[in-house]
Amino acid sequence: MSFIFEMKYFPPKKEIKIVSYNIHSGLNKDMFPTLFDIIDFLRVSNSDIICLQEVNESAKAGFQVSSFKDELKMFSHFGANVVGLGANYGLVTYSKYPIKSENHIYLESGEREQRGMLHTVVNIEGRRLNIINVHLGLGEKEREIQLNELTDFVDRLGNEPYIVVGDFNQGNMSLDDSILKDVAQELNKANVLTFATGLDRIDYIFVSPNIEVLDYEVLIKNMSDHYPIMARIKI
Repeated sequence: MSFIFEMKYFPPKKEIKIVSYNIHSGLNKDMFPTLFDIIDFLRVSNSDIICLQEVNESAKAGFQVSSFKDELKMFSHFGANVVGLGANYGLVTYSKYPIKSENHIYLESGEREQRGMLHTVVNIEGRRLNIINVHLGLGEKEREIQLNELTDFVDRLGNEPYIVVGDFNQGNMSLDDSILKDVAQELNKANVLTFATGLDRIDYIFVSPNIEVLDYEVLIKNMSDHYPIMARIKI
């Protein structure tokens, strides 16, 4: 009698670096143009995944999405939250790894500026990774609705690994860590602010429970009214 064992291939875990940054349309807190500085910073960061918020792609404000793509030489997924009257800006995700699927989802925004989230699935050497790039609203009530929309969406991903990053416009957030694990809190760095003109941490990197957290850092750069945040994880 012979036995045939089916061997399943499990790719080795891979370390990746993520940067999330609200670039304020390429202007610093004093409204001085900084787009080329941001491009240089992102290029030398050697990141695997870059998620940007408040990025323009229009004749009126500049073709920033295309400029970043040309300089970074990465795959990209752009979603415009605000369109009209010459405006075309929102979220963009860049990846060194091929993009397998993409989706742009508008969030409930009431009478305020339209907000959204960008869902991008990449293939990292045989492993699927869901990247959710978000920009939430300024109002407390609209943010509460948007957070419910976000957590419902994440919950439907099941056991697939995911990261959720972006500008949440809220300090001292407390989310269910069985769904969204706060990278900064995991490494006891939640007290470092990310908003240059305030005293709060309003930019976050969350990961699914099945992702290992290695490092987190806030990079103090005067290129926006926010600071870029970086994490290293292993999936």
